[in-house]
Amino acid sequence: MRRTKIVATIGPATSARAVLQDLLTAGVDVVRLNAAHSDMATHANNVRLVRELSAALGRSVGVLVDLPGPKIRTGLVAGDAAELATGQEFVLSGSDDGRGDAQHVGTTLPDLASWVQPGDDVHIADGAIVLRVLQSVGNDVRTEVVRGGTLRSRKGMNLARAEAYVEPFTERDALALEMAITAKADFLGLSFVRRAEDVERVRALLPKRGPRPALVPKIETAAAVDNLPGIINASDAVMVARGDLGLQMPARRVPLLQKEIIRMCNRAGKPVITATQMLESMTRSPLPTRAEVNDVANAVLDGTDALMLSEETAVGLFPTQTVSMMSEVAESAESWAHDRVDPGEITVADADRVAWAVAHAAVQAAEYLGVAAILCPTRSGQTARRVAAFRPKMPIAGISMGNQVLGGLSLVWGVRPLVVSEALESDPLRISIAAARAAGIVREGELVAVVFGSAGPRAGSTDSVRIIRV
Repeated sequence: MRRTKIVATIGPATSARAVLQDLLTAGVDVVRLNAAHSDMATHANNVRLVRELSAALGRSVGVLVDLPGPKIRTGLVAGDAAELATGQEFVLSGSDDGRGDAQHVGTTLPDLASWVQPGDDVHIADGAIVLRVLQSVGNDVRTEVVRGGTLRSRKGMNLARAEAYVEPFTERDALALEMAITAKADFLGLSFVRRAEDVERVRALLPKRGPRPALVPKIETAAAVDNLPGIINASDAVMVARGDLGLQMPARRVPLLQKEIIRMCNRAGKPVITATQMLESMTRSPLPTRAEVNDVANAVLDGTDALMLSEETAVGLFPTQTVSMMSEVAESAESWAHDRVDPGEITVADADRVAWAVAHAAVQAAEYLGVAAILCPTRSGQTARRVAAFRPKMPIAGISMGNQVLGGLSLVWGVRPLVVSEALESDPLRISIAAARAAGIVREGELVAVVFGSAGPRAGSTDSVRIIRV
């Protein structure tokens, strides 16, 4: 059984019902909807479709709505294409007059000239074009083309220190947030996060009662790297957005940052997603490069909870094959021994030390006795998350009546969400064992470990473990 989860972005290539069903069957655990593209009605419809298909398949598939965040873009280009030659001078304007060409282009930034300094690099279209700032003249910025290429209309721009000026939460973010809450999405991806306060600002906008999506800040700015501990503590999960990180800082730093972020999340007991260009060549090819296979495997060995596909499944020619390939590589990598988090390393600011100690003891006992599975009846999902943080060798079952709880567990390493129709408080042991047997996780005569919290008003406590022969 693969323990690492797969997040797949839905787009034009995979929004049809039959294709999406194939994707889920191939092993997708969480579906990502990129709110920077398409309209909110389309995204809401896709959420409903995912729910229908996952119910038909008897699985809990999570939904992640990725908020677009502020978009810094170039303006329109005449004819939608202009060739920029390396070494030439090129002008970026603070206004967009719609007449961009090979000599200049407008932008969405009226204050651009005051943001940049001579020597700054401006990356356009994910770094395909690189400009170096020479000087600011009024509202315009004179640059030299360091790396030329074809400039098209409305391409994304990446600037040094932009996070100091741009507000991370936009009007379109507000629309996407409303859609995600109404559709009962499980996760919200937060763009352009710089510090813990950016996460808390969005959390304050969530409903005080009822289902609330888990917040997943994307680590994609230099400021976020500087404030990692606070952001991780404020988050419910974290995404390592390697593409933008590679533009914000030297690309050589990204592999080490990936390891550092994953390790910090592991120690905090927070799920972590590794994203961007993992199998990018499969957007156009039925087979990945050997370097991509190594990249996926190394992310698993680093300790990531989940791997994410973007263009590969959104617009790629081989989306189902890509998911199958990622699943095979991840499962193979999991067979290699890797370091585990020690309970003394847990860094959650408000950690319940008793709950973490019980979870760790349960994993130790389960492995010593060779139990078939660890069953976690839970009202909040916290028990399963704590157990998963110690990476046990046997399957973990997260068992709950709440679909929102199970959706939240779809991102957690090694946890298989199982829905039950009875209130767990009545008899958590019997209900959990029956659910695990029905799902084929355990068989008669096998040992299981059941980890749970005592009955009471506070969800999230974990204080009991029982070893039972089925």
